Amino acid sequence: MLDLAKSRFSRMAICITIALVGGIIAAALNIPLPYMLGAIAASMAAAMIGIPVERPSMTIVTPMRVTLGVLLGSTITPELLDRIGAVAGTIAAVPLFVIAAAVIGTLYYERVAGYSREEAYFCALPGGLHIMTLYAEERGIDIRRVALAHSLRITFVVILTTIVTSTVVDLPTVSVESATVHIYELTLKDAAVLTAIGLVGWLLGRATGLAGAFMVVPMLCTAIANILGLVSARPPIELVIAAQTILGANIGARFIGEKISVLTKAMRHAFGHVSLMLCLAASFAFALNQVFNVPLLTGMLSFAPGGMSEIGLIALALGLDVGFVATVQLCRLMSINLFGPIVYRQISALLRSKP
Repeated sequence: MLDLAKSRFSRMAICITIALVGGIIAAALNIPLPYMLGAIAASMAAAMIGIPVERPSMTIVTPMRVTLGVLLGSTITPELLDRIGAVAGTIAAVPLFVIAAAVIGTLYYERVAGYSREEAYFCALPGGLHIMTLYAEERGIDIRRVALAHSLRITFVVILTTIVTSTVVDLPTVSVESATVHIYELTLKDAAVLTAIGLVGWLLGRATGLAGAFMVVPMLCTAIANILGLVSARPPIELVIAAQTILGANIGARFIGEKISVLTKAMRHAFGHVSLMLCLAASFAFALNQVFNVPLLTGMLSFAPGGMSEIGLIALALGLDVGFVATVQLCRLMSINLFGPIVYRQISALLRSKP
């Protein structure tokens, strides 16, 4: 048992080291969000070519999600309340987006990828990886195929969204690391307050069981403390880099053990699916811009079907309204978790008459 534990620890250490090297190289090449994208690319490549790596355990990943929650929460200001009408209008559009994404994605995976109706639906619905695989398992669906589809969706959304928003759109990016301080510049008081907020957020998040709770609840706690003037500091650069690296490794190393032929085919279908979903997100962003004057990029990221932590980091790096984006993202995940099976029955009825 001890040898097995050492072996697992070694594989995780190798994975994180490779991810960090990937991040350093990406930073040297001035790639946006380098420590996350570089970590994803490096750990994914390592997993695909057979290097003995293993995804970081939740014991490591969870504190990193809490760290990012505290970081993102520290950027939320009372100005968000001034835009409550736009926030409410955007949230009202979330169910429409989820239904449209489910219909389009189901048709794509069924007609293009050749999946069964149930497989297509649970691969297409832009929810959390764990809840989607749980729903699939309850229905006797191949959860490996569903898990692979969602892992690739999250990966491609992060990569494509970052590239498009930072290169195609003429908007200067703000380095996530430049938005905070080095660890040696943090006072003991600020360090203690941030640690206490993170700990409270972690405990409350564990108690709520909400989707993305280990990021969302610390973010809310920090936002409240920030608005009340209890804290003005942010997590140090070194911790933010560590969080990006570990979360990137957690995404990239999901593809361990996949055959290249299977992975290549799944990547092709996932790329097509994500492209459709981002076009759909852009359409909703344009409509909300016209009706509620929501900035296009803010609307785009609000509906981008990726992970909350990753999308929040992209919003922060672009200097967008993190609170706005995170609120809409949370509503998307919660609506899918609550109504996913119900939407499936409605879509099945809608498509039943089609060949």
